[in-house]
Amino acid sequence: ASTSLLQRRLRIGYGRAAHLIDLMERDGIVGAADGPKPREVLKRPDWISEVEESMR
Repeated sequence: ASTSLLQRRLRIGYGRAAHLIDLMERDGIVGAADGPKPREVLKRPDWISEVEESMR
């Protein structure tokens, strides 16, 4: 995951994309920054469906 990926996919500016990355890091969705490399994605792609199911 990277700020530039979010900018391109969501068509948003750098500030908003950087804020989203910061929130995802805080919530344990992506790992910490490692220089110019993209961040490691820590959650499985289906984690959101598990969360939704547990809320029912």
